[in-house]
Amino acid sequence: MISKKIKTILCECQDCKKRISFELPDELVTACEHGKLVIFAGAGISTEGRDLFPFSLYDDVKEELGVTEDLTFPELMSLYVLKTKDNRSLLNKIKNRIDYSKSFPDLYSRTTNFHRELSTIHLIQEIVTTNWDDFFETNCAATPIVTDEDFTFWDQPFRKVFKIHGSINNPGSVVATKEDYSKCYKNLEKNAVGGSLRQLLATKTIVFVGYSFGDYDFNKIYQYIHKTMGNLLPHSYFVTLSGNPPLTFKQFSPTIIHTDATFFLTKLKEKLVEKRQMLPDSIYDNILEKLFEINKNHFSFIKGNIKKDPSIILCGSYQDGIIHALERALKNQNTGQYSHICRTVSAIDNYLKMRKAFLSKKRYFDVAYIDGYITGLFQIIPEFSKKTGFPMYYVFGSNNQLLTIRDYKKENKNAIKIHKSSYKWAQNLTKESADNMVAQHSNFLMGVSLEELKE
Repeated sequence: MISKKIKTILCECQDCKKRISFELPDELVTACEHGKLVIFAGAGISTEGRDLFPFSLYDDVKEELGVTEDLTFPELMSLYVLKTKDNRSLLNKIKNRIDYSKSFPDLYSRTTNFHRELSTIHLIQEIVTTNWDDFFETNCAATPIVTDEDFTFWDQPFRKVFKIHGSINNPGSVVATKEDYSKCYKNLEKNAVGGSLRQLLATKTIVFVGYSFGDYDFNKIYQYIHKTMGNLLPHSYFVTLSGNPPLTFKQFSPTIIHTDATFFLTKLKEKLVEKRQMLPDSIYDNILEKLFEINKNHFSFIKGNIKKDPSIILCGSYQDGIIHALERALKNQNTGQYSHICRTVSAIDNYLKMRKAFLSKKRYFDVAYIDGYITGLFQIIPEFSKKTGFPMYYVFGSNNQLLTIRDYKKENKNAIKIHKSSYKWAQNLTKESADNMVAQHSNFLMGVSLEELKE
């Protein structure tokens, strides 16, 4: 047992100090459940976060120029461009800072803690940010909306990120200088991106993260909101480790949540899991373990002599299905799709319809693959996985859960009796094949129409 003294020492680290307990408002959770929660993110959850770099971009530029007076961020950036006589120097400085964080795995991991925590919350599909980096794109699979041309994708059913200060991947869009800021907020008042932003702010619950009340970006945003929307802005939330808003924010009275932004998401996620709105992130550890286990058994199994045991062909296809389902779930973890219980259940239902259609065409190799894919999907949902176990082996037509190679060998003795036509199909395939042939199923299922799936 860990003593209280040791526990106290462990909790003195910088990360633990920021995880301040707080009351999670019920209205905020309800808004998230209904897909009405929007994250508005500032630099504090990116490269300008505390304890990441020993100096901020502002400090770096200020020191390089030898400036002693306190300028606003855009004033300082304008001065830098004026003195260097090259806007590219500033863009390179910004890009180098982002690239530096990516070049060290431990630094990048800490820089993107918030993004990765957000990624599996499938209920949050809209993000607004003043950050230039592409961390939401790479870690949350968010499609960037930077210009009016990008607005075409706004109504599509995937996660989007409004990048109102531009993106480093589109250097001409970056907003940094006084001139950039002036142009940006004038454009927001009349362009399609600004119109959609105002609609978001007016109809959904906003959670501000990564800002302090003294942050220039936040003050500029507040001025824009106050000017264009007046009192139409719904109640919002401000997650911060700093103090309360100044008295000048007369029209802006958000609920202050005094804690770390990533910890806020952790607690929100716990509540959503408790309410069965999403699956816990631990499912991905389980998926990885199952994938390792099936791969370890699969490659030795499919090297067996198919002339002596034709069932290897169908069992191998079944195992391909499991592997592909698990790999896809891991690869798409950052979309949050596989944290969505209903989506996974719906996918299982769709594959059962496909199974029926392929079986009617006697496409046994495909049916085995579908059975494996369904088994893989079952492993994602803890209740299903616990009930079925992990049947890694398969004899076509058998209703028994074949968990081990021993189970397979015992059941396979009756393979031709269990499903004669599929066994004969596999047997006929072996006649034209080499003893060491390995039949591997591709990632595609073709040859069945949508009409057949509806039946």
